[in-house]
Amino acid sequence: MAEIKLFRIDSRLIHGQIITKWLKVSKADKIVVVDGTLAADDFMKEIYMAAVPKGVSVEIYTTEEAVREWRSTQFGTGNVLVLVRNVETCLDLYKSGFPLKSIQIGELPNGPGREPVYKAVSFSKEEVEKLKDLYDDGIEILLHIVPDNPSMEFEKVLKKFGM
Repeated sequence: MAEIKLFRIDSRLIHGQIITKWLKVSKADKIVVVDGTLAADDFMKEIYMAAVPKGVSVEIYTTEEAVREWRSTQFGTGNVLVLVRNVETCLDLYKSGFPLKSIQIGELPNGPGREPVYKAVSFSKEEVEKLKDLYDDGIEILLHIVPDNPSMEFEKVLKKFGM
């Protein structure tokens, strides 16, 4: 059974900070990306996979495939960094029985209906409500862009949204 070292919500999925910082900090030797759009695009999958250093494997699944793979093999062996693009995918995984102990949130960009809360992290009220449900279930949630910089506790997000 693989050990999930880091579960991260980051709209960019695999990018420079993941490769240069979070892989090292987490000591992961496998990246599992759960994203239906990317899983359906063979060309983009190749681009993402090419960005990863030798010795690190990459698996890209839809939510359903990821849950099925976890149930049957627990992602095999090794240390895993799981990446999802958004809160919705995270919640879908959890509701499908995927084990979540902690969630790290990286970049979630600003836009209409979204409130900036910490550096490059913005939320809609609906996203905060969904994350609050996970938090109330005992899942640790932390906003953390890069390991070199301070993180932010989810409680501050709840206060900002009046929850």
